[in-house]
Amino acid sequence: MKKASGQKSNIALWLLATVVLLLVWSCYNLYQSDVQLIYLAAIMWIFTVVVLLWYGNKWIFDFLNSRISWLSHPSKRFFLQLLISCVYSLLCINGSYYLFKIQTTLTPPDLSQFVVLNVYGLLFLIPVLLVNFSVYFMQQWKKAHVQSNKLQEENLRTQLNSLRMQLDPHFLFNNLNVLSSLIEKDPRTAQHFLDKFADVYRYVLEFNKEELVPVSEELGFVDAYVYLLKKRFENQLRIEINVPAGLVDSFFIPPLSVQLLIENALKHNKLSTESPLHVEVFIEDQNWLTVRNSYAPRSGSGVKRGKMGLESIRKRYAYLSALNLKIHQDDSFFVVSLPLLEIEE
Repeated sequence: MKKASGQKSNIALWLLATVVLLLVWSCYNLYQSDVQLIYLAAIMWIFTVVVLLWYGNKWIFDFLNSRISWLSHPSKRFFLQLLISCVYSLLCINGSYYLFKIQTTLTPPDLSQFVVLNVYGLLFLIPVLLVNFSVYFMQQWKKAHVQSNKLQEENLRTQLNSLRMQLDPHFLFNNLNVLSSLIEKDPRTAQHFLDKFADVYRYVLEFNKEELVPVSEELGFVDAYVYLLKKRFENQLRIEINVPAGLVDSFFIPPLSVQLLIENALKHNKLSTESPLHVEVFIEDQNWLTVRNSYAPRSGSGVKRGKMGLESIRKRYAYLSALNLKIHQDDSFFVVSLPLLEIEE
């Protein structure tokens, strides 16, 4: 209904402009000299042609939009609109020129004048229409690009909401088993273990919807997380966190990033009392938080799962910053460095 109403208003404006121009021209025709009329006729004719072409081609564009989609039939739409617009425009130019010529000189234009008029008209119309099409396509492309970026951003945000705040379900069950065994053997240690276990999940709940957390908060959570891991793996795992407090007070990272890197190290490397997994967390060059683990890969599908974990961290950084993590691997170590971010006021 709105489109039909818009088309009717365009027709009304087109007719009104034509009537007004003709009335003005008739009034001047009665009171001006012949020389003045020639110049006035030229100006009024140009103005009339511009008005007719503007509203007429706009109506053609809207009409074809409701009948033939650019997306469904781009070639058909392009050539059909080009043909209709050229025919309509030439009719307007020739018809208005004929009327103004009759009114001014009382003689109709001859064939040569019509030929020149149509040749120059086409030389003017076709480039203008092509430019108009180009501008329209650029606007639609920009609109589609903005919409695509918006949808991609929303999709990424949704993915991050589901990725960033998830602990491995096995982590819950394994630690419940550890807690169960400690309750019988050492109730005091079991109570301390339960406190750390609560700290881990309290952190997850507290920062559930945050995109960035202070490094100090993340490391406090990691400390509780590491305590649970050491109780489970005992001498098979060595984790050292060497981060000076003064260097991380003003820096931020995505929540659970360090935890995910430690979890990946556990999943994809061998652990034993004879050859324990060694994990270090430290600051590098004052702008990077590095997690380095000894490299003793397990056989199987661990590599693919490890890449998925790193990819989730990479996506989070791509969403939040132009910086990205650095990854290095050799025969002895696997190293991931997370850029420390600052929040601008």
